Order: sequence, then structure tokens, then C-alpha cells
Amino acid sequence: MIRFLLTRGHGYTLKQVPKSPQSPAISLMNYDALMRARWLRRATYVFTDLDRLSYWDLELAAELYQQIKRAGLPVWNDPARFKNRHSLLRALCTAGLNDFNAYRVDELNSAVRFPVFLRKMQGHRQPLSDLLHSRKETDAAIEAVISLGTPIENLLVVEFAAEPVRPGLYRKFAAFRIGEAIVPHLCVHDIGWLVKYGKMFDNIEDLYQEEHAMFQKNPHAEHLKKAFDIAHIEYGRADYGFYKGRIQIYEINTNPHVAPACAHPSATRVASMKLAWDKYLQALHAIDSGTGRLIRLADGKLQSHRPWKNLLVRTRKVQ
Repeated sequence: MIRFLLTRGHGYTLKQVPKSPQSPAISLMNYDALMRARWLRRATYVFTDLDRLSYWDLELAAELYQQIKRAGLPVWNDPARFKNRHSLLRALCTAGLNDFNAYRVDELNSAVRFPVFLRKMQGHRQPLSDLLHSRKETDAAIEAVISLGTPIENLLVVEFAAEPVRPGLYRKFAAFRIGEAIVPHLCVHDIGWLVKYGKMFDNIEDLYQEEHAMFQKNPHAEHLKKAFDIAHIEYGRADYGFYKGRIQIYEINTNPHVAPACAHPSATRVASMKLAWDKYLQALHAIDSGTGRLIRLADGKLQSHRPWKNLLVRTRKVQ
């Protein structure tokens, strides 16, 4: 069994996985239930949604991680080693894996390379600004989003590092890490630099064929493995692109959406969807530790917090 730990309301990302007859046994458990547990079923435990947790939540999750590890169960994604968006992008730049940097608002200086855009430190919503081409534009955009209620501590200024695969068309790559395996995922195509959900195109069959070849060869695995190691993430999805011929890693999501193949006018694209799904499930099987007797959490340090009934409970959906 593999048990995914996540924040309440965000299990939709994985709901299709246990429906597949090829999937190992999958269980979803939110952090509220985990914190109150005195016994755990033997399984591989995967901590996800780390970027949706506050600092206090992360500390509690890190203690839970250690308790599960001390119980002798396989466990992935140590919350104590988690890097937020700023820390990760800075570390990737420092290590030479990325050619762009990210700055907190109070770090802005003459080294910033324009254009830039604004993002929140947490969550996965789209950027807070269009591309900004000067310090004056950036300062004005920062002031605008703060005036709308975004805390300055949750703001990040990110240097832009992407280029179109053809005029006006951008492509974002993705790949999972599942244990020691790097599993390519589907590309997303869109018009303009902001590529999030993508659009369907009927005139890019050559790109779909390139994508399918990538699934066969997995050419970016070594580079991406280094990025996941820097992030201390054993389960998650890296989103990346190319800039001046070099891979640029934009983020690593610990609770990405996964789903089986769906209808598409390109037979090549459908074949890639099926291959991506199959490889994802195969990698899950490789980290599955099976089932067995219940394990008692020995030290019980977290049970003292039980009177605080809404700890780790979100009253509204956080993205």
C-alpha cells in the first residue's frame, strides 16, 4: 500500500489513480487525521502538499515524518528539508542548474535581470503580474498586489527564462520523480509565455512526435534527478522548459494532478498519454511496500495537541 498524506480538500489530484486496475493499493489521508492517529497501517508514506503548509504545520508534519520513520516504515519527502519556492529557485540557480534567479521583495537590487514577474511564495495559482521590464514597473506591481491584500512575505520576484518553440507558441515540459525513477510526463502547449493548463492545437503533430520520442529516451532524467536531490523531494513533479538551449526548472510540485489518457485528435498524443500513465503506475509499484499489521506511534508527542480541533484544517480551499 502507498498512503499519500495531503491537506484537506486536495485529494482530487490523485482520485483517478486507485480506480485503475493496474494501480497498487492507494490510500489518501489528510494531515488532520494523521496527527490524531495513534496507530498507522503498514504502508509507504508520501508527504505531499508541503507548499500549502504554514511553518507551524511543517514543523508538526516533520515530527510525524520522524515518528513514521522510527516505526520502520518507508517514508518520502521530509517536511523538515522542504524548500519553498524562493529557497528552491535560489538553490537551483546557485548550483548552476538554472540560469534565472528569484528574489524576495526586500532583496531586489541591481543584479536583477529583467523582465521579471510576480508570484506568490506558496500555492499553484498563476502569476500575479504580466512581464515587468524595469524596476519602476516592478515596484508599481508590488505595491498594487500588496494593496489588494497579498502579504509582502508571500511575494516573490522571478526572472523570466523561457523561449517559444515557434513564434508565439510556448511549451512546458514535466517529469515525475517517484522514488529513484524519473518518469517523463506530458508537455503543455500554449500561446504566450504563461503556460499553465495549455490549449489543444491541431497543427503541432511534429511536437507531439518529439514528445513521444522523449518518453522512449528520457533524455533529461539525469539533470532532473539533480534538481530533485537539491529539493530533497522523492515524490513530485518538476515543471521545466528551455532557455538558450538549457533546461530551466520552474517548480517542483509535491501533489501534482495525475490522470489516465483522454480523447485527443492526435493519435500520437493519445499514445503518449497512455505511456505516461503506464510508466507512472509502474513507478508506484516500485515504491509499494505492501500491507501488514498496524504500527503504533511510540512517543505520542503530537497527541497533546488534539484539543486544538482545527489544526491543519483549511476553512477554504487553498491553491
